[in-house]
Amino acid sequence: MHRSKKYKNARKLVEKSKVYTLDEALDLLPKVSTSKFDSSIELHINLNLSEKQKKISIKGSATLPHQVGPKVKIAVLTSSDHFGEAQDADTVGSDDLIKKIQDGWTDFDVLLATPDIMPKIAVLGKILGPKGKMPNPKNNTVTTDIKDTIESYKKGKTDFKADAQGGIHQVVGKISLKKDQLLENIQTFLKAVFNEVKNLQANPFKTIYLSPTMGPSIRLDVNVMLKDLT
Repeated sequence: MHRSKKYKNARKLVEKSKVYTLDEALDLLPKVSTSKFDSSIELHINLNLSEKQKKISIKGSATLPHQVGPKVKIAVLTSSDHFGEAQDADTVGSDDLIKKIQDGWTDFDVLLATPDIMPKIAVLGKILGPKGKMPNPKNNTVTTDIKDTIESYKKGKTDFKADAQGGIHQVVGKISLKKDQLLENIQTFLKAVFNEVKNLQANPFKTIYLSPTMGPSIRLDVNVMLKDLT
């Protein structure tokens, strides 16, 4: 793969054989970001799982204390009795919204649903399942508390799910955030993942990398990270 001169220079700043503390990595990130825009900061986790454990559905959510991107678009599927509770969502509907989604509309980041409408939305599984947008009680996107759930997503709640290889990839901030804000976001997210997988492995993290959208990745010291989380 051809790399730009700017990338190659940034790569020289990251020692190939070194594992960095989070504090060191956060100091290095602005220096290795090669984009001209406000780059996203990505966290790439490789879980320490057996082949059998990789088949387990590992998912959860975390509420990041500092904004990581644009406003989250929230849609709500519920009966008309609950429309008032969902007034802070971007889109609210019942049978009409189900039909709209069936016709191909998925312009939302999060879809919430109340339990009373769940029997009707099974038809949306083939559309929303592959996109990771199907409401699910495990991450509280199926809820009776619509108002508070909408508020939590607007405040920075984010869902995660391990892929078939045991990887979790998440945007945890922007390069423009202050160092302590990025630190809080990363620690909050790692703690949420740790709580989901700690019963599977005493040391659930195989590798953790931090990287800007454009620029080399920085490998974090897993042992140090675990000490901060436990």
